[in-house]
Amino acid sequence: MPEYKPPIEVLPHRPPFVLVDEVIECTEDTIRATRTFDEGEDYFKGHFPGNPIVPGVLLIEGMAQTFAYLAMTQAGTHAVYLTGIDRARFRKPVRPGDTVEFKVQFEGQRLGLITCKGEATVDGALVASAKLTGAKMDGEAGRDPLAMVKPKS
Repeated sequence: MPEYKPPIEVLPHRPPFVLVDEVIECTEDTIRATRTFDEGEDYFKGHFPGNPIVPGVLLIEGMAQTFAYLAMTQAGTHAVYLTGIDRARFRKPVRPGDTVEFKVQFEGQRLGLITCKGEATVDGALVASAKLTGAKMDGEAGRDPLAMVKPKS
């Protein structure tokens, strides 16, 4: 099995906000990565006391970081900024100690935007899914990443 660069070496994120522990497969258009949610993470203290679950927004962010890793290593993109989340669904709670597998597959590219389908599973069971859109940044330091995304009139 090939070894992949650790996410911390590819992604611009830094602790405590790196939500991908390890890449387990990465092809031209698909990636699988994992994250184990440790019971000591601060957000479990308030979400929800006595019955902690991983906030859904962190599952989406984990998919987005997995998406960015794929784009940065396979599509030659300097960075990817999340610009859209569509059809997000949360099916089962993720608990402290669970290992989530994120699977992301490219769906297309147009006008500097990349779309993908993301899924999160625990022990093979689907816990969350979404369609994500990201803006490709090709090393233009200082440029507003959202300037290329035009609002609907």
